[in-house]
Amino acid sequence: MKPRIIFLLNSIDVNKGGLTHASLRQASTFADAGYDTQILTFRYEPRFPVICRKLAEMGKVSRKVKIRNMFEDFSSYNRRDKINIGKIKIDISDYSGEYATTKRKNYNAYRLYKNGIYEKYISLRKDNTLDFTDYFNENRYRIRRENYNYYGHMSRVQYFSFEENKVRQEVFYDKTGAAFLNFWHEPSTGKISRVTHIGQKNEVLSETTGDVVPHKLHWLNRVINEADSETVIISDTRSTDELLVKLDNPLAKRALRPHSNHLRNPDDPDSELNKRNSYAIENITNVDALVVLTEKQRNDIVNRFGNKDKVFVIPNYYEVNMPKIRGIRSFISNVKHYGDRSVRDMSRVSIVSRFSSVKNIDHTIKAFKDVVEEVPEAKLEIWGSGDKKGEYTELIETLGLQDNAEVKGYTQNPEKIYQAAALSVVTSNAEGFSLSVMESMANNTPVVSYDIRYGPSDMIEDGVNGFLIEKGDIEALSERIIHMLKHPEETEKMGKEAGKTMQTKFSKENYQNLWFSFTDRLLQKDERRDSNE
Repeated sequence: MKPRIIFLLNSIDVNKGGLTHASLRQASTFADAGYDTQILTFRYEPRFPVICRKLAEMGKVSRKVKIRNMFEDFSSYNRRDKINIGKIKIDISDYSGEYATTKRKNYNAYRLYKNGIYEKYISLRKDNTLDFTDYFNENRYRIRRENYNYYGHMSRVQYFSFEENKVRQEVFYDKTGAAFLNFWHEPSTGKISRVTHIGQKNEVLSETTGDVVPHKLHWLNRVINEADSETVIISDTRSTDELLVKLDNPLAKRALRPHSNHLRNPDDPDSELNKRNSYAIENITNVDALVVLTEKQRNDIVNRFGNKDKVFVIPNYYEVNMPKIRGIRSFISNVKHYGDRSVRDMSRVSIVSRFSSVKNIDHTIKAFKDVVEEVPEAKLEIWGSGDKKGEYTELIETLGLQDNAEVKGYTQNPEKIYQAAALSVVTSNAEGFSLSVMESMANNTPVVSYDIRYGPSDMIEDGVNGFLIEKGDIEALSERIIHMLKHPEETEKMGKEAGKTMQTKFSKENYQNLWFSFTDRLLQKDERRDSNE
C-alpha cells in the first residue's frame, strides 16, 4: 500500500502566488499517482469550500487531492454538507421594513438605521452572499462582528475594544452553534494573548497564553490517526514549521521545505539567517528531512550546518497547460495561439512578479529608458500585484516611458503573457528557485536574469537559452534586452532551447521520480531500523 502524503499550508486561495501553486502541483503529482494525498490548511476562511471548488475547476489542483481546513473540520462540516449559493444570497430590500438603509459608495455594503440609530453594517460578497454584519451601540461604537460562511452559518464572532476599535476577543462556532475556539487579542498589537480550545463535549482541551500550536497539533494528530498507516508530512509554509517540529506521532515522517533563500545577505553563504527561514534551518536535526530546490543551496546549508543525510534537492517543474480542444473552431484557435510564431510579439518584454522591493522591478524600468532609445517600438508589460504598483507607474511617467511601458494587474494565466512576449526579465535580490524563470522558459520564452542565489543558474545556460548578468548591473540588463530585441531569430532560437531545458532537466517525470524516491527513502529508514532491532 502506498503511504499517505500530507502537505501543510497556512491557507489557499485562487489568486495565491507561486509557492501555493507549486504546492498544489506537488500534491497533484502524488494524488494522480495513487497516493492518498491531503492538503491541510490552518487559517480561518469562510470562503474555503468555494475556493477548493474553483481551484479544481481551473485545473490548478487534481480533484483527487483532499483539501481540508482546521476550522472546517472543527466545525464538523463534511461532504454531506452542501452549498446552495442561491439560497443564502441577501436581498437588501428584505430589511427595508424594519430599517432605513444606505449603500456605502464603491462597496457591496449597507448601513442600517433603526428609528434613526445606526445599528448595523452589512457587507456582502461579490455573489451577494453575506460576508459579515457589524453591530453598533447608541454611541456609534462597533461592538461586535458576525462572520458567515457559505453554508449560511455564523462561524465567528469578533468583539471590539471601544478605545482602539480593534479585535479584543473572537469566538469560533461549529455548525450547531457550539463554540470550539476562543482567542483573546492585545488590541494595540493584534497579537493573540490567550487561546482556549473546547471539545465537542464542552470540555477544555487546551488553554494557553498565546501559544497557537496545541490546538493545531490536536487536529493534525487526529488527521494522522484516522488511518493506521505511515504518513509523510511536508511543511510548505513557514507558519507550519513549528507545528511539524513539535509533532510527535510514530506514524509520521516529517519534512520541512523552504521555498526561498535562507540567508539575510543572499550573496554571502555565511551571513546571518533571515527571519523567515531560520527556524527551519536551525531545526534540521529535529525532523527527518529538509527539502531545498537547488544543489547550490543544499551545498551552502550542508557546508555550514552539516546533516548532509537529511538535506535533499528536489527542484520544481512546470508543465504548460494546453486547453482542451472541442470542435474544429477551437482547434484552429488553439493552433493560432500556441503554434503560430506570428502570435509572439518580438518587440515585447514581460515581467510576471509580485510587486515587492526584493524583486527590483524598477531596475528593468530604468534599463528600458536605454532600450527604447535603441529600439523605439519596444514594449514592457509588468504583470502582478503588490504595494509597489504606484511607484512603478510614477517611475514610468518620470522617465517618459508611458508609450512603451505599462503596469498591468494580476494574471491567472501567466502562460499567455509569456507566449506573447519575445523575452522576460527577472531582477530579484534573491530567490529560492524562481518560478518566474521556469514558467517563462517552459513557454519557450528566454529570460534575462540576475545571477542570484538560488535558481536562475540552474536553469539558464548563459547565451544558449537566456542570459545571466551580475545582480544590479542595469547597464548590462539594457544591453542584453537590446541585443535580443534586435536579433529576433536568435531570440526565438534561445526560446526553443529554453523549452527543451524544461522538457528534459525539469520535466514532470523527473520531478515525480525524485519525490517518489524521497518518500520511499524516508520510510525505508524505519524499515531498516526495525530489521536491526
